[in-house]
Amino acid sequence: MKFVTNIDAKKFNDFVSTHPKNHFLQTYEWGVFKSKSPEWSFETVGLENDQGELVAAALVLIRFLPIIKRPFLYIPRGFVLDFNNEQQLKDFTEGMKNFAKSKKAIFFKIDPDLKYVNRTIDGEIAEGAFPNESLIQSLLNLNYKHLGFTQDFDSSIQPRYTFRLDLKPEEKNLLQGCHTKTRYNLKVAQKKGIEIVEGSREDLTKFEEIMRITGERDGFLTRPLSYFEEMYDTLAPHGMCKLYLAKLNTEQALNNLTEELNQTTSTIEQLNTQLQNAELNEKKRQKLINKLEPEKNKLQNITQQLKEVEQLYKEHPTGITMSGIITTYFGNKAWYLYGASDNVYREFMPNYLIQWKALTDAKQAGYEIYDFFGISGKTDESDPLYGLYRFKKGFGGEFTEFIGEFDYVIDPIGYFAWTKLLPQFKKFKKRLRNKRH
Repeated sequence: MKFVTNIDAKKFNDFVSTHPKNHFLQTYEWGVFKSKSPEWSFETVGLENDQGELVAAALVLIRFLPIIKRPFLYIPRGFVLDFNNEQQLKDFTEGMKNFAKSKKAIFFKIDPDLKYVNRTIDGEIAEGAFPNESLIQSLLNLNYKHLGFTQDFDSSIQPRYTFRLDLKPEEKNLLQGCHTKTRYNLKVAQKKGIEIVEGSREDLTKFEEIMRITGERDGFLTRPLSYFEEMYDTLAPHGMCKLYLAKLNTEQALNNLTEELNQTTSTIEQLNTQLQNAELNEKKRQKLINKLEPEKNKLQNITQQLKEVEQLYKEHPTGITMSGIITTYFGNKAWYLYGASDNVYREFMPNYLIQWKALTDAKQAGYEIYDFFGISGKTDESDPLYGLYRFKKGFGGEFTEFIGEFDYVIDPIGYFAWTKLLPQFKKFKKRLRNKRH
């Protein structure tokens, strides 16, 4: 086996795309995109057999660490190889070690696309399931350092937990596999006049605007417009990226609400007519009253919504964009990478319909897996990200836990300085600043 570098785009992607561990983060194009930032560069590396064919590969992102002024290497969702083949893993690790030394790197980091243990949709370890300790031990035996079984969403570079949906079943079965509340919300969105369209590069401006609103609402920093434009410009020409937008068709929403108002009014009139029947016994009368009250409340809500939508129609006769998502594609998988939603009319459930459109489009295009790309490992209602977990869980995918991050240390002193001394130094400076008057 020969460890090789600077693999050309076609040879690299051809290998990765057909490998079981294919991932968009392990594509040549992702390296090109990341290298548009001055902080990152990239190289492609691999193992070749005697015939010059790739049997293992990795996209290596390179970034210089501040203060220390030396790089670390990051292989997102890599390596792309058979981790059960101990010799292959050993050979690739040796090649990576020498490659890292040639770059004067302090360490390199991997977070493989390897499942740790089978879990139920509620996040519990499945009955009869056993953790994948053998793979972790194989890496430890090669002197990798495991960074632990983190649970928080932001405690690792890539999410350690996600939902992955098998797209191979028929569409009707995918819908049946959704939670009843999810199916209900899909109907609500359709009934309210939500339409899903594929956006263009120009629509990224609106997407980024809504993303800022989302960040302010949910308390996280957002990417600038240039980031999304560069991603789109790099990935979309290769069919690796799409922008979906959920729009409220205000005219259709107005028509739907008017029809719903008329139907509800008619139902109330029928119930009132039945209540006027003097021959009704008390039990039947109470039953009609119990039906009437919810209809009255429904009428009140529809009337209020109708007033608001009438105003919206005047202001936005061609519709209003309510949410958007960016999806990526490679090999046999699709990923929901970014999502943004406005604060207005969230009760119209646009986020449900936009996901359904994206995953059914992916199915029709031949992709076999739809990855919702990240949830917290904490599934109790007290967790701040419980809502994200509940939303993604509603589509019925597999709760997937990855084995986590591993660092391979090249320079122990530099690694200690970066991971131990510098964080303490930064905390000390922060305490000093806090004591200033």
